Amino acid sequence: MDIIERAGTVDEHSSPEPRPATADQLPSPAHVRAKDRLSMAVVLSAASIAWFGWGHQGLRLESSLRGGMVAAAIVLLVAIVLVRRVPAPPTLATDPQARKVYWAAVIAEVALIVAGAVVLAKTGQSMFLSTWVLLVVGIHFLPFVRAFNTPLLRHTALGCVLVAALALWAGLTGWAPAPTVAGAGGGVVLLGFALALMRQAPQD
Repeated sequence: MDIIERAGTVDEHSSPEPRPATADQLPSPAHVRAKDRLSMAVVLSAASIAWFGWGHQGLRLESSLRGGMVAAAIVLLVAIVLVRRVPAPPTLATDPQARKVYWAAVIAEVALIVAGAVVLAKTGQSMFLSTWVLLVVGIHFLPFVRAFNTPLLRHTALGCVLVAALALWAGLTGWAPAPTVAGAGGGVVLLGFALALMRQAPQD
């Protein structure tokens, strides 16, 4: 009897075996989607600051561009606060396939930007660098539409491509400096869709 009692005591005080998370312990799909969209809002609002800043290269609309940078910085801070409050990891941290898509798109984006920068520099067309980068950035959003289940990125990509086309036309025709159009237009597109993603996140 003593042996049985001692065995019971050991069982009661021994450390329990780790158990896999149950369904109710896993993050909800709604929280994961919210985390993804708010994380994207952080990236887009930060990028919009850079685009408004790049627009100064055209030496036009400088006060408006500075105002855009301030507005984007405020949105960025709000997005950071909101994303930290979501009790779930983003898809990028848990889905290996999404990570593969993400890194493939980013590597291709960087390679195209560098290649374009070299060509533009050699041909004396560096004023179109921001236009080229905006085009590449826009296209690189497309693989994320499915990988992160975020259809809004398709419209973000389209907006960037259209602004890049307008900047190219403006620069070639002399209507306006290409950096001004690409910087201001790209900043507005990225900031606008950052706000749209923030608005979508709580709806899930």
